[in-house]
Amino acid sequence: MTLLAILFWIHLIGMSVWVGASLLMPLVVGPALQGVEAPARMQSMAAISKRLTPIVFVSIVLVFASGIWQTVIRYGGFGIFMTPHPLTIKVWIAVLMFANGTYLGIFLPRRIAAAAPAPGTPPSPQFLKLQRSLAGHSWAQFVMAVVVLLLVGILTG
Repeated sequence: MTLLAILFWIHLIGMSVWVGASLLMPLVVGPALQGVEAPARMQSMAAISKRLTPIVFVSIVLVFASGIWQTVIRYGGFGIFMTPHPLTIKVWIAVLMFANGTYLGIFLPRRIAAAAPAPGTPPSPQFLKLQRSLAGHSWAQFVMAVVVLLLVGILTG
């Protein structure tokens, strides 16, 4: 097995976890918690995020490290990124996914927890806005993940 094959395998494992989480949250977790009261729903989302974020972070490190190494081996450096190549587009989307995912996994849960209503009290407009933001960022992550998978198909097809 060549080094490039091993790097590609590591890259696929990392992408599977990262993209899987990006698809799981808006398609499964969010809808499954819709019937739960707002404070409990946000506590559940915070608990899921707390558990999922470190796992996804490790997968992102694997994706970026293996991707950089593969780029050096395949293209002899980073000159490919000076062209409108599908790989360039994929990398930019991955960077956006990382930024959005960092906001989703670290910063937004803290803001939601701080704005969460006490049990039995109605949610504030700020809390409802943060909930909508969570849904919007989750769907943005989903769309970017699907586009990355499309670009992988183009690059390997």
